[in-house]
Amino acid sequence: MGAGLQGRAVRIWREARVRSELVAAGALLARRGLIRHAEGNLSCRLDPRHVLITPRGVAKGLLTAPDLVLCEVGQAPPAEASSEAWLHLEVYRRIPLVAALVHAHPPALLALEHGGGQVPDPRDLQEGELLVGSVAFVPAYPPGSRELAQACAVALTESPVAVLSRHGVVAWGHDLGEALARVEAVELLAAVGLAGREAGR
Repeated sequence: MGAGLQGRAVRIWREARVRSELVAAGALLARRGLIRHAEGNLSCRLDPRHVLITPRGVAKGLLTAPDLVLCEVGQAPPAEASSEAWLHLEVYRRIPLVAALVHAHPPALLALEHGGGQVPDPRDLQEGELLVGSVAFVPAYPPGSRELAQACAVALTESPVAVLSRHGVVAWGHDLGEALARVEAVELLAAVGLAGREAGR
């Protein structure tokens, strides 16, 4: 097999693997109640220029590999891409080491933030300090807007996790597994924070 054909085969294999990983991640988030129906969005970087992202309006627990949308960093996303595609693409553009992004709506985190603007404190658990380190906060911007995309990208240059006011959480990872683990960690931290708040009343 020539070098060109071999390189193309590797790219095809990698894209197929990433598509299957994103489908599995969507099912996991739905099963654990971190997203519901068409909420949330996920993406993975394929190479420096290309990203696979979940589609608009599709239940993440019911995704299939062909549903995922190929986007180009630095270009406008296709119409069928997630409503938060601009956010994903802006983060990939600004932070080259980001390999995956997960945006979810974890219930404990939403309750903690809604009840007083709090964000989870990674210092509450050793796992939080190890996996998350710090949590940024992004004020309310219209969902899907370029303003939200830019504010979130700035926040994620400082922290691997950002809580979006009234809009859940975004976490990045060096791979999809790390991004998922960070979402799960902040949801556990939020549950601890809620318990502490109730105990203090």
